[in-house]
Amino acid sequence: MAFSPFSTFSLGINYPWLAYGEDFGSVGGSHRGVSTPPNQELLLREFSRIRETGATVVRWFLFGDGRGGFVCENGIPRKPDEFLFRDLSAALGIAGQTQLQICFSLMDYLWLQEHAGKRSPHAHEHVLHFAAGREAFLQCVLIPLFREFRGNPAILAWEIANEPEWAIREFHRAPEAKLHVAEFRAFAAEITRAIHEFAARPATLGCARLIWLKAWAELGLDFCDAHYYPSCEKDTHLDLAQILAALPPLDKPLCIGELPAQDPAHPEYSFADALRVCREAGLAGAGVWRWTKPEAGGADSRLGCIDPALLRACSAPTLDRGLQARPRS
Repeated sequence: MAFSPFSTFSLGINYPWLAYGEDFGSVGGSHRGVSTPPNQELLLREFSRIRETGATVVRWFLFGDGRGGFVCENGIPRKPDEFLFRDLSAALGIAGQTQLQICFSLMDYLWLQEHAGKRSPHAHEHVLHFAAGREAFLQCVLIPLFREFRGNPAILAWEIANEPEWAIREFHRAPEAKLHVAEFRAFAAEITRAIHEFAARPATLGCARLIWLKAWAELGLDFCDAHYYPSCEKDTHLDLAQILAALPPLDKPLCIGELPAQDPAHPEYSFADALRVCREAGLAGAGVWRWTKPEAGGADSRLGCIDPALLRACSAPTLDRGLQARPRS
């Protein structure tokens, strides 16, 4: 089964997290997820503002680095925790109220990497580093999650992982990248099949670079999703339009899941121009990184966040039409 959720160009917003890895489920016995009343009030205001810009899709990290949302025994995932479904239901309810759809990114590359004490440890950090842990996470956490929210119209898609290439040694020659591409490809293919069988929604994967898309061509994904950052493409000596033009033919719709709001290191880049390039190239959609202000000292702090007025101006030609007739898949 393969299907596309897009009928027109979709403008997306990366609302990556309220608190990284803590929005869905409890962490270390403490819960401050989406279903708490203060967070629901905040998100209803924020999602309403997002919809007013003309955006129709929100991309949101679900498990992040795996610190919460499920119960482990002896390092093996056993079940979702008591708050995971409650938080997901709250998020989907808010999306429905504001006429938005959510693309949930299941896991971040930071969880796939092995950090050897260089990041703050947590109880679940090694779950994805061995085959039995990955299989248990799929069978005991992901499949129950997919079943619980099967066919939910507020879910645009389930994204298997955010930029997994940074944890895979064939793509990223760094000490923390220890996974082999064959290992991750097998895991991702299993998740894709589970999404189709149990979730009845599209499956995709947040590829770190457009030139790496071909690595995931045989996973059975429903649409292609890659990210574009000028700083990551210095070795190509190509801009976004040139990279898109050089891609081999794709048999699935293509979205750019992350376009930076700005990039001070590359003053020639502008989000408005990048969005225009995506539309002119016939892409299915594009999303800006990010809506919320980056954390001080974070890896993306220099990229800032999108100005809602700029986003509205970029979407102005299709805003009224989108508000009148929002397609549902």
